Amino acid sequence: MNLLKSNPLITIIVIIHFVGLMGLSIPFFRQDLLPLSSVNLLITGLFVFYVLKKENKHAYGLLAMLFVMGMVVEIIGVQTGFPFGEYAYGTVLGPKLGGVSLIIGLNWFYLVVCAVAVTQYLTKNKWLIVFIAPLLLTFMDVLIEPVAIALGYWHWELVEVPLSNYIAWYVVSIPMVLLYLRFTSNPPKRFPAQVFVVQMIFFLVLNSVLY
Repeated sequence: MNLLKSNPLITIIVIIHFVGLMGLSIPFFRQDLLPLSSVNLLITGLFVFYVLKKENKHAYGLLAMLFVMGMVVEIIGVQTGFPFGEYAYGTVLGPKLGGVSLIIGLNWFYLVVCAVAVTQYLTKNKWLIVFIAPLLLTFMDVLIEPVAIALGYWHWELVEVPLSNYIAWYVVSIPMVLLYLRFTSNPPKRFPAQVFVVQMIFFLVLNSVLY
């Protein structure tokens, strides 16, 4: 199966996530590994961008637009509580703009690329991709939230993550997916889909370890 074929980039991603998983699972190493979380996100995002750039002349524009869209909606969210709910970022993920860690903009970019790639293995229909990819993005956030809270990436004013967060993730993801498809005639599939699967496993295991 094409999705299972290995390559140097995905091997590096697997190693990075495995090391991170081992370190974050052991309390003794956790505090030393936490500052490297943003480095993990940076490397992953840059690898996804590299693969996209090889096949898309609009790669720089897409990176900029999705980064800005992600940052704008997050800054609005942090400053007003809309549309996600009342939350705030901690210091773990590095420098901030408007209260939002800058690495989060890159995170939005590569998660969109990865979610679309996974969806392409399920369907070729553009409108089904627009429907399903945001669902995958929202599912990933469901996995990320407990881990992020436990590790201090961000925190919510309420004890539990509000339903509005997940609804907003789905709604916000739709225009991002549409924009990506509009400027990507041949979206890369295998590597971004592999990244999505690796991160899904990473957060599933961390959820079982931390809770």
